[in-house]
Amino acid sequence: MTPSVDMADLSVSGYELSEISMSEESVITAQFIVGPDSPWFDGHFPDNPIVPGIAQMSMIFDLMQRTMGPDLKLEGFKRVRFKQLIRPDTPISVLIKPAKKTPNRFEYQLTADRKIVCTGFIDIRIDQAVRPPES
Repeated sequence: MTPSVDMADLSVSGYELSEISMSEESVITAQFIVGPDSPWFDGHFPDNPIVPGIAQMSMIFDLMQRTMGPDLKLEGFKRVRFKQLIRPDTPISVLIKPAKKTPNRFEYQLTADRKIVCTGFIDIRIDQAVRPPES
């Protein structure tokens, strides 16, 4: 696996992204953490903050663009399942891998505290050639 030096700007993205890697088989892994001061928590919910589902989906697509290139376009999400709540400062592990039977579809899984918190599929379109993993 090849690590990337890209890190999300917390003031813009609302989360920190680290330990990014992409294998030659296009399997992507990374770690996220959403701090308590993230704008994602504005109104969601002030006395009981949880990471919104849309934030989780945004993090998946952002990670894919960082590893596969900015010309990646979102086609949609399929069969998204939110299984557990994610609280501020909880480390989140991400695994994204190509779906077996559908081109341009990737399966993803978010894990926190050794529990699967979200699963689903993301469909993408590639306007330009996807960049290969850096050596």
